[in-house]
Amino acid sequence: MPPASPPLWVDYSIGCRCCLAGAEDGTYREYVAIARVRHREASPIRSLAAGVAAGIVAVVSLLGAWTITELAHLTPGPNEYNIAAWEVRNFPDRWLFLARQALRGGPPSVASQNTTLTRFFELTNQIDALEARVSDASQRGGAEDEALAAELSTLLEERDRIENQAEATIESRVAEVAEEQGLDSSFLLFDAAWPPVDAEFTNAPRMLATSPRDRIELRSSTLLREDLDLTEIEAIEAEVTAEDDVAALAFPIGGLGAYPTLIEYPDSYEHAVEVIAHEWMHNHLFFRPLGFNYYRDNDVRTINETVADLVGREIARLVVERWPTGAPAPATPTPPAASGIDLRAELRFLRGEVDALLAAGQVEQAEGLMEARRQELAAQGHYIRKINQAYFAYLNLYAGEAGSPAAVNPIGPKVDELRRRAGTLDRFVRIVGDVTNTAELDEALARLQ
Repeated sequence: MPPASPPLWVDYSIGCRCCLAGAEDGTYREYVAIARVRHREASPIRSLAAGVAAGIVAVVSLLGAWTITELAHLTPGPNEYNIAAWEVRNFPDRWLFLARQALRGGPPSVASQNTTLTRFFELTNQIDALEARVSDASQRGGAEDEALAAELSTLLEERDRIENQAEATIESRVAEVAEEQGLDSSFLLFDAAWPPVDAEFTNAPRMLATSPRDRIELRSSTLLREDLDLTEIEAIEAEVTAEDDVAALAFPIGGLGAYPTLIEYPDSYEHAVEVIAHEWMHNHLFFRPLGFNYYRDNDVRTINETVADLVGREIARLVVERWPTGAPAPATPTPPAASGIDLRAELRFLRGEVDALLAAGQVEQAEGLMEARRQELAAQGHYIRKINQAYFAYLNLYAGEAGSPAAVNPIGPKVDELRRRAGTLDRFVRIVGDVTNTAELDEALARLQ
């Protein structure tokens, strides 16, 4: 359970995303950077320099990770997600895949890559639908449908066979656009996206966020194991609420800025590119003051997340425009009752009402209002599992035009304006990368008037 003190797992990630790493201030953080063989042409010297630099960082980082974990006894609790184990299990994957690909003569053609991507996302959507049916049958106490289970197993095996190629294709496209935008290494012997874009599709953990009940303020955020079902998750939320007298909510996340980045299986090419670009931006910012100080306070986290949202969306747009797959994005039907609802306006109005009630000391009334409004939104086609103080506190990190509709953080519009004034993407990242508090953000804005 997440107390006010740092959680019991060591965060070796950069940041997160949609996407987030859940360590608290003061938690030991170490970045594991492993440069991979790039998919497009590179000189032997350039490739060798990249490999040597990445190999040294990888060995030192992994040894440090295990040493700190053992000496400090910072092992994850029974319900918490183990970032160190994730990185150790997954960091060799790209090396092995790219080595096999090189022996086969290099990456496939763009047309072949697009065919693989289209099939990968078709499979993911089919798998999601079948898993929902299996879960529903299990919760109803029905007998296992052997035919359904066999079909699901076949689809999972097919997706596993093409997953590495799907990941590698998107990684190379994001890297190429990032380099063209000037987001490369300016301190190494080669000009390439730094760190190398490396992402793994998987079933992502949830982020358990807490807030005091008498105000909306993010107190803690801790990653929960990905294999917990909804009943277990709600039991954890209830236990934390009762023990610490806080509001608690476990959010599904789209990605996590570990290395390689952890990406929840996406349902479309466009979504996958944006989340991978977002999480890579956290990795890139780690080498600047903004990223290195990610856990200093919630203001710095908000700036970081808002920047990652903006840059991730911008890079994704360029990637999809240059390499369209030709496959339509999956349709997300909107219930007719929801068609006239402005969710952003509704949530922000609710946030204002809740803030006023909490300021007046009317905690129970505020909580009753949030639940009543949640039910109204669900009846109108916008289902949100739970709205409480933790809901607003956590989503307030994702401010700005590209962020959450529930965010009212004034930092967001400032970052948006800085992006507009900066002109080029690389200039924006250079300027905002040196920001470590809101005063410095204001100063950066003033300099660009």
